[in-house]
Amino acid sequence: MDIVWTVHGALGESLAVIYLLIALGSYLRRRQGGLPMWVVGLAHLLIAVQVVLGTVLYIRAPQVISIWHPITGYLALVALGLTVVFRHRLGRANSAALTALIVTVLVIVNVLIARLR
Repeated sequence: MDIVWTVHGALGESLAVIYLLIALGSYLRRRQGGLPMWVVGLAHLLIAVQVVLGTVLYIRAPQVISIWHPITGYLALVALGLTVVFRHRLGRANSAALTALIVTVLVIVNVLIARLR
């Protein structure tokens, strides 16, 4: 399980950077319709893998981490659905940028929770 723990930690920290880059890229390319969907989809796949790994780790040792860590992880995954809500008001690229920014904040909070345990 040590390898899963290591991958989960490294992927979590990387997701903060990835989603920040997606937010910036979507905003900067808003006139072209935002980033290609495969780039955004790949980031979404990574966060889904992160949540699955985190769920496995939490089930195996719930006493190791605060309950807030998985809660904010699930919130980050659910926040991806905000793209659809914001799309009607802000447009495709701006909604992707705002959602990615929200996910970035939640991932950073999650990393801080893990680091400060």
